[in-house]
Formats: sequence, structure tokens, C-alpha cells
Amino acid sequence: MDEINLLDYMRLVIRRKWTVFGVTGIVVLLTGIALMVMPRTYEGEATLIFPQKSPDTLSSQLSQFTGLPMLGSLVPELSGRDVYVTVLKSRTLGETVLKNVGLDGGDLDYEDMQDHLTLEMPKEGGLIIRCQVPSSWLKARVPRKDLRSETAQMAAEMANSYVAELQAYDQSNCLFMGRKQRIFVEQQLDRTLPELRLAEVRLKDFQQAHPTLIPPQESQAYAQQALELTSSQVQADVALDETKAQLARARSTWKAGAPENISPEAIADNPAIGELQLQLAKLEVQRATLLENVTEKHPDVVSLDQEIAKTYERLHTEVDRVVSGESGGVGPAQQELLKQLVLLEVNSDGLDARKSALASSMSNIERRLSGLPAAELQYARLLRDVKAAETVYTTLLAEHAKAKIAEGKDTDNFIVLDEAIVQKKPAKPRIKLTLAAALMLGMMLGVLIATAQGPKPAIGHHRLGKVER
Repeated sequence: MDEINLLDYMRLVIRRKWTVFGVTGIVVLLTGIALMVMPRTYEGEATLIFPQKSPDTLSSQLSQFTGLPMLGSLVPELSGRDVYVTVLKSRTLGETVLKNVGLDGGDLDYEDMQDHLTLEMPKEGGLIIRCQVPSSWLKARVPRKDLRSETAQMAAEMANSYVAELQAYDQSNCLFMGRKQRIFVEQQLDRTLPELRLAEVRLKDFQQAHPTLIPPQESQAYAQQALELTSSQVQADVALDETKAQLARARSTWKAGAPENISPEAIADNPAIGELQLQLAKLEVQRATLLENVTEKHPDVVSLDQEIAKTYERLHTEVDRVVSGESGGVGPAQQELLKQLVLLEVNSDGLDARKSALASSMSNIERRLSGLPAAELQYARLLRDVKAAETVYTTLLAEHAKAKIAEGKDTDNFIVLDEAIVQKKPAKPRIKLTLAAALMLGMMLGVLIATAQGPKPAIGHHRLGKVER
């Protein structure tokens, strides 16, 4: 049997070149026809960057303000790219964007949106939101002559709508800490100032009605002690409001994209965590009882504060352990958010326990005062109300000044570096690349067909004649 070398095949391909050209032409032609009828997919791309956030001073202030170890602001965690990716992939946000661009009410749904949404996180930082819109989505909605331009416009609108909804989410759930605290303190000031003026008027009227009455030393001491408790209650109120604001924001973020099979409430109800919370409640009662007779700087109160702080540390360690065991199937960002959510629940319960204990101690102060004569009792209460209102008001004024400074340091959690613009060329299909690939494929197929039947007989006869000679 004669061997046929590569040169023979090359000669064969050259002799059957029209077969190769024909097959290649057919493949390229069919590809071109397919490209003509194939829907065009246009892309909208927006780029976000995340500026570095300075450490949250407000929570450290609240830690000193209340004696409780605050968690610190959730802004660094919530402004991370991973959490924003979770929000962008949520069903709620996807359905809202679908409605914003006018594609709701048809065959499209949330899954279609997610299939055409790409979130890219470059190693340099930032987040790229890329939306792809095929012309088939608008085929029944716009005239054929405007289909491509409208599709390109829709892709840009969709990407920008994702950005807008993310900004709206950020404003409603991640309100700047300094601004939020300023608003809260101003609301408290608006409520406290009339109370202070009313208390002063009542005390003045009473003094005018009883010009010779001098409050006994005992009632003055009790009034001063009630003042200390009132100040502690105000501090606890401010810290509790801060914690609840962070908790609401964390819950909203968790609800937006968290797995349904994991419940933060179930983790917070863990027996080990519950036992530590019970210890905290008992310590808070002891602390409030001490404050009925001594100030917060007393060694016994300071010692209890240290014990409370150690109990919180044990709680945090236990929460880390439980969350790590219960949420092994979720991503790092969601796991961290879950830890923060449970810890905020714990801090909120601790502050509630402190408020209840302080309220009970205040009731004990009232019972002590009840043994005084009626006029002296009323004088002591009025004096207490004025001093308490003054303390609350001056404390809030100081906090208002701090909040205004903190507000000046607020920065956006993310910045839109590039908005999506209308693209002139479709992202898919890539016509030149596809035609080049079809050309290569057609040539390969043509060569394969040309050589499939082997050399022509003429080649064999030539060699046979050569042997006969």
C-alpha cells in the first residue's frame, strides 16, 4: 500500500479548492444570515467606588456615655462591596428596577433580570454594574426601525436604575451617622426645652406661694440622687436609639438578600447566649440599685461596669461561635452581617435591661420622698424636675455640638464614578469575531471534506506506471 505524505494532501486540497471555497462560503453565508436575524444585545455599564471611611467616633462616644461596650457603627460593614452585591442581587431591588424601566407586567421576571446582570469586583477596588438587554425584550414594544436604538437606551437606563435604587436604599437604611445623630438630638432638644421651661415655671410659682419654705437636707439629697438617675436614663435612651437605628438598618440589609433558612432571632435565642443575657440583666439591676445611694464614679459601680464589659466580651465570643456553626453555607459578608445583627440584638436587650433597672431605682427614690410632709415633698419633686431637665438639656446641647462636627465628616458610602451611557455598538453578537470564527471553521470543514475520500485515482495510476517501468 502506497503512503501518502502531507505534500500529496496539499496537492489534493489545491485540486479541490473549489470544494473548500464552496464549503467555506456556505458556512460564512449561513453565519451571516444567522447574525442578521439574531437579536442584538446592548450593554449598560456603571462603575462605583467606595471611599475609605474614618472610624466612627459617635459609637465610641456612646460607649463612654453609657458605660456599655457599643458595637461601633455598621457603616464600614454595610458599605463593603460584598454587602452591596447582596442587595443588588435581591429580588426586591430587581423587581423595582424592572418596574422603573417599564418592563414589568410582561413575560420578563426577576430571574430574567438576574441572568443579564453582571457584577464585577476588580481587585483594585470598586464595583462594576453591567446590564445586558437583548432586543427581543423590546421587540413587541417599539417599532422595528427604532428597536436597536431603544434597546441601547434601555440598557443604559437599567444600569443607572440599579445605581439609583442602591442610592435610595443607602439613604433609607444607611443614613449618615453624624446626620442621623444630629436629627435625633435636635428632636430631643425640641421636646426637652419646653419641659425645662414648664418645670422652672412650676417651681417659681411654688416658691412664690411658699416663700418661707426651705427644703430639708434630706429632700435635697434625694433630689440630687434622682438627678443622677435621670442623667443615666437619658444616656441609656440615646444609646438605645443609636442601637435600634443600626439594628433596623442591619435587618433591612439581611432581609434584602439573606438565605431564608437562617434566622437571626433563633441564634439570639440560643440557650448559652440567653444565659449570658440573663447575667447581664442581673448585673444591671445591681448597678441601678447602687446608683440609688452613690454616683457612677463610686468604686463599686466602676467594678460592676468592668464585670458588665467582661460579660459582653463573653457574649460576643459566644455569638461568633454560634453564628459560625449555624451559617456555614453563607458567604463571608452575610456571615459577618449576621454576627453584627445578633450582637445588636444583644446590645439592645442590655440597654432595655438598664432602662428597666434605672426606672425601678427611680421608683424607690420616689417612695423615700413620699415620707416627707406634702409641701416639702412637692418642693423636692419640683426641684428635682428642674435639675433633671437642666441636666438633660445641657447634655443634649453638648451632644448636638458633637453630632454637628461628626456630620461634617460624613461621606458617601459609595460614589458613582461612571454612569452608564448609551452604547452605539451591541455587546452581542460580536459580528467581526463571529465571522472570522466562521471563516476559519468553514475552511477547516472544507479541507476535511476535500480530503475525506482520499487521493484521486490519477495519483494512483501515475505511481503504478512508474512501478511498471
